[in-house]
Amino acid sequence: MAALCACLLLVATLCGSPLHGATTNASYLLLVNTAIASQMDSAKFQQFAKSPYDGVAVAFQHAYDTSQVPEANQIAAKLTEWKKLTGKDIWPWVYLNRMIGKNAAETNEHADTPYFKKIAGADLNDTQGAQAAFLLMWKNSLAAARLSAVPGIVFDLEFYNNYKGYDIGELAKQTGKKPAEVVTALRGLGARMAGAASQEYPDAKLWFLATGLTHPGFKTYDGVAYYPSPAYIVLGMLDEIIAHEMRLTVLAGGEGSLGYCHESLAEFRSAIERRAAALQPVLARYKGTLELVGTMTLWSDRAAKKGWVDEGACRTATAATAEDLQPYLELLLSSYHYNWIYGSPDGNYLAFSADSAPRFDAVIRKARASAQH
Repeated sequence: MAALCACLLLVATLCGSPLHGATTNASYLLLVNTAIASQMDSAKFQQFAKSPYDGVAVAFQHAYDTSQVPEANQIAAKLTEWKKLTGKDIWPWVYLNRMIGKNAAETNEHADTPYFKKIAGADLNDTQGAQAAFLLMWKNSLAAARLSAVPGIVFDLEFYNNYKGYDIGELAKQTGKKPAEVVTALRGLGARMAGAASQEYPDAKLWFLATGLTHPGFKTYDGVAYYPSPAYIVLGMLDEIIAHEMRLTVLAGGEGSLGYCHESLAEFRSAIERRAAALQPVLARYKGTLELVGTMTLWSDRAAKKGWVDEGACRTATAATAEDLQPYLELLLSSYHYNWIYGSPDGNYLAFSADSAPRFDAVIRKARASAQH
């Protein structure tokens, strides 16, 4: 997910009445840490039950999983079982990457499979059946969320197999279409997703990790300014929801527009203000349907950082420890009603480990208590 920030994409959000499972705190807090259903067990959920989070995102098929899509009742049974262990919301996490083809110009061994190689750019016409498989996972996850009384699903728009495809011109070349035709296809996919969501779970919260909506002029072709490609899925969905007066809520998470790390508290506050200003026209257009979510990441100590948490603003951040990040959490929780923390091993944060989680839980708990007052 960290790659999405570098590619200037952003996420989803919400303000409104409390979700199922929300505590008495003023804000709702979700953990996103690449939890995969097949790797989860009772011990992990029992540890998570001790945390101050309201929910966690769990993927029943990870970004590169091309196996048979699980039935809705299978997903719902696990969600219900785990919810009994935690008393918290377990949000199904769905990836778009199922229908994104491998870009030969990019090095990604996970995408180096016959399934992804046969897809040219993205399966926009369902030529390879990948779009149908994605939509089935989308529908089944929503039905499972409804059956298990979970507020909704988490959706990951990232093109893990094809980052160059964020450029509408590149995606057009890859798919053999014109940029405008790609936009129409992506919007159509978003509309179908909205229709399926409304049918399976009319009151669902669709928690996007990124939307791309802060970059309307990402690329220009023939005098036309284009958003990043994934943004058109979001726009197609939003237009369909408004046109048919659906009750769905799209939550924009801020992965790219807000980002996970900030050099100082003042810079974080400025980023929140810039994001609000940039998205004001879009929020006004989709008032009551699209709302902003806050996000950030945590690390234990400066010396423990690695990978993407040791790059860019994460590396140069003045906050050296998890405890130093408490004011940032307070600002986040007081700025947005719904928030998510990207809990990454690269920040030495293992949210399901008894050796790691308690320290972070203590910081989060203090921040939530402070932000409530």
